[in-house]
Amino acid sequence: MMWLIILNTQVNDIGSVRWDKWSSCSKKESGHISWTPFTQFYRVVLRGSFVANATSLSGNGGNGSITISGIPPTSSVVKAYLFWVDEDNNNASSGKFNGNNITGIKIAEDCTSCWGTSRNALFYADVTPYVTGNGTYTLSNFPPLGCYFGSDGTEGATLIVIWCNNSEPVRTITIYTGDVETPASVCTYSSYSWTHQNFTASNPVLEAKYSISIGNGQNFGESPAEYVYLNGYTITNTINGSTGPNGVCGNGSLWDHFTGNNTTWIAPNSTSATFSINNVAAFDCWHPVVSVLSVSSVDPITYTCLTPISVDEKVKVINDMAIIKVSSRAFLYSVDGKLVKVLKEGENKLKLKKGLYILKENNEIRKITIN
Repeated sequence: MMWLIILNTQVNDIGSVRWDKWSSCSKKESGHISWTPFTQFYRVVLRGSFVANATSLSGNGGNGSITISGIPPTSSVVKAYLFWVDEDNNNASSGKFNGNNITGIKIAEDCTSCWGTSRNALFYADVTPYVTGNGTYTLSNFPPLGCYFGSDGTEGATLIVIWCNNSEPVRTITIYTGDVETPASVCTYSSYSWTHQNFTASNPVLEAKYSISIGNGQNFGESPAEYVYLNGYTITNTINGSTGPNGVCGNGSLWDHFTGNNTTWIAPNSTSATFSINNVAAFDCWHPVVSVLSVSSVDPITYTCLTPISVDEKVKVINDMAIIKVSSRAFLYSVDGKLVKVLKEGENKLKLKKGLYILKENNEIRKITIN
């Protein structure tokens, strides 16, 4: 929202905030919660990488879809996280992901986005059981956000999917989350930086990839002067709400998402990389919330993936029991590599959660899906 409007808008004091281990991260300045610093949310070292995509949910009645592509054939999904932001006057948010009910966990918030609400808040849900690979995933029943000042609801959402495949080089993937509103005249900062750590880049760097999501971007005809950088290289100079697909609001749909290859931006043997933003022009309010970095590395592997060579038909489920038939002793794993069950020869009846599993029988590894 254009920041000049906020000069006549009262920012309410919402008091202290608590959310699991992130409760100590929120900063209270000038009588209100004003920002949440970026911290590491997730880290994994594996033969694989990530893909990410996003959608605006503003003006769509809390509905949208996200298309995931780029996961190589025979890869396994390790983790899938959905992140979204509400212009939020309460502490809860929920919706449906591909028809499945999900409840958000709040991990960050900051002051108003010049939108007439008390604050905005970042939520996430682990949607790994519902993501099987490339495809389009629907979002519905999220708090609806209208295309007008003072509306309360969801700005947009980003889906991050981490996959593994034994044919890939080793990469370290880190996800950082926070919520920092700009410009300083409205909230806290006009410029802000955060650093992804806990990796050692290979020499040479075989591949590096980034993703970043930003809420509340709009287009008021301003000149390009809203910068996002990685290690000093420009990711974009325009935050206008047009890069999050499916937006319908006329002057920008409040969600921007950028993904790209940055192999030449990461020095060999480096151990950190820094994202930074600059909104000194201060014509529009916007706030980064999620960043991802994948770098080919020499770090010890933390996740050993099983690369399936085939995909079974959906497993038959009778009276909530999955029926899995094997011709010899076999091993059933979750997609994160944990042993779920040792299967005996013949028919096995198991009570299992919906989702994707890895079955290892003799020398064959394959995926099975339980719906």
